[in-house]
Amino acid sequence: MPHTSSPTRVHPVRIIAGLLLSLLLGSAPIPASGAPATEKAVRAMGAGDFKTALSELRPLAANRDPNAQFLLGMLYDAGKGVGQDQSVAASWYRKAAEQNHLLAQLYLGILYYSGEGVKQDYKQAARWLRAPGESGNDQAQFYLGSMYARGTGVKKDPSEAIRLLTKAAAQRNTRAMGLLATELFSGSHDGSHDEQDLVDAYAWSHLAAEYDQIQAMTSARGVIEQYCNEEQKKKGEAAISEWKRRWSKEAKPGAPDR
Repeated sequence: MPHTSSPTRVHPVRIIAGLLLSLLLGSAPIPASGAPATEKAVRAMGAGDFKTALSELRPLAANRDPNAQFLLGMLYDAGKGVGQDQSVAASWYRKAAEQNHLLAQLYLGILYYSGEGVKQDYKQAARWLRAPGESGNDQAQFYLGSMYARGTGVKKDPSEAIRLLTKAAAQRNTRAMGLLATELFSGSHDGSHDEQDLVDAYAWSHLAAEYDQIQAMTSARGVIEQYCNEEQKKKGEAAISEWKRRWSKEAKPGAPDR
């Protein structure tokens, strides 16, 4: 039986570039009045000028600007321009999260999940991850899905786990693909799911391995293949082709590491 492992946190140093790109392209929350007050700070961060970014962000954050509070949290989280300090990062994330800043809620939830900067608390993790997950964030969906799969912080619910992991996997979250494959296979193998789940497990396990080297090393695809007959493998390959066709039509530049 494939092993279901706890997801590890993706370090902010690895994702800050993707985040900055999304901010520069305008996909982060901005005031209705026009350009965000943090625009100069974001551009400074993109240029590696963290001293300027900090001088811009601090007064804005003190004035309760949620974007500035979130960005300050990111800098402390990643140790850019300041000493790395997850507890300070968490305090800034919380200030922004309490103003319904979805990315801040995501990052605060992940800190509670990993126990970095705050005492590990899966219930708090679930609380803060829920709104980003409902808004369609694949990372929040992945973490919540893993929690429902194991019953950490929430009541164990394999069906809800599969629903959330499917949403994340459909957005090319490779960690979600790998865990989804394991959950589907486990259900099909113990008789609680139907044949289609085994076909889907085949497809997601192969997609995860193809798009992610780490998933390729830990993938359950070899085990899953042993339980598939030739017809099921053909259906799995057709599902793989269909997902690739869908994704080829979706431009997704600057996607952060998963």
